[in-house]
Amino acid sequence: MKYSLTVFKSPLWWEKKQRYIYDNKTHRRIDIDGWPAFVKFFYKLAERPLDGKQDAELISPAVFQPKSTRKNEHVIEWAGWAAVDVDDYESEGDLQNDLLDRFSHYKFICYSTASSTNTHPKFRLIFPLTVPVANAEIKKFWYALQSELNELGDKQTKDLSRMYYVPATYSNANNFIFHHSNGDSVDPNELIFKHPMAEKASLNNFFERLPEELQKKIIEHRKNKLDNVDVHWTSYRDCPFFPRKLEAEYRAISKTGWYRKMYQIMVAIAGNAVKQNYPITAAEISQLCREFDTETGNWYENRPMDREADGAIEYIYRNLN
Repeated sequence: MKYSLTVFKSPLWWEKKQRYIYDNKTHRRIDIDGWPAFVKFFYKLAERPLDGKQDAELISPAVFQPKSTRKNEHVIEWAGWAAVDVDDYESEGDLQNDLLDRFSHYKFICYSTASSTNTHPKFRLIFPLTVPVANAEIKKFWYALQSELNELGDKQTKDLSRMYYVPATYSNANNFIFHHSNGDSVDPNELIFKHPMAEKASLNNFFERLPEELQKKIIEHRKNKLDNVDVHWTSYRDCPFFPRKLEAEYRAISKTGWYRKMYQIMVAIAGNAVKQNYPITAAEISQLCREFDTETGNWYENRPMDREADGAIEYIYRNLN
């Protein structure tokens, strides 16, 4: 996989207006082959001592049209990676261990920003992608990525050409960098399928127009109405909710698409259970899918299936007629 970075010079300070002037030239680009070289590049940057971010270059995953400036309409694609700024993270212990526990199924680089302190660590997560993301899909992908990460950053992005300060050893900052290479790259197509961004037309949907707190109460009410608990099974093979057609389609996959199909199976299990008034849990769906996975390649040993199953259940409750 090739990772492309467009590089921008350090911003200039314009004293008259009391603001920074940012570089908008897009001709400086670095192409890096492979994840190990990509990680090494960030670690080398992190070694440089800088006074502050005013001395640092900026980078963007955006690839621009030739001889253009940094504007959204000039972005061709995001080439191979995406970054998420995290400013308000409450760690349950050691930050590195906490992030590895939450995102061990993904490869990532984590590095501190210039404003990071010991009491309030601020950092950036860099995720490699399986494919580039075309301009028209970037907003959908960004929404899906933030949903997947439990909204660590802002779900909405208007800046397709967003820049990020590079890692460095900044003066008077809590500097750190670490990475995880035993997971998967993020598949943009799978996340967009899993976390579809509501189109403007969906605002006509009464449920979507309700405040989020009221939506949660309605979902909880729908859950509590399910009272058919007299359903039993021993495995996915005799579970009445397990979708046999999707099972056959999953077994027939030979190249890519296993994850998308597995998530479809989760949604189908949840939907079938709700149709029969059975209050299925995320743990039950996760167990059924893990049993199925052990017989079909054991692809998802390290994936947080309980959380993904919970998302499948919520999707069903949100879309009940």
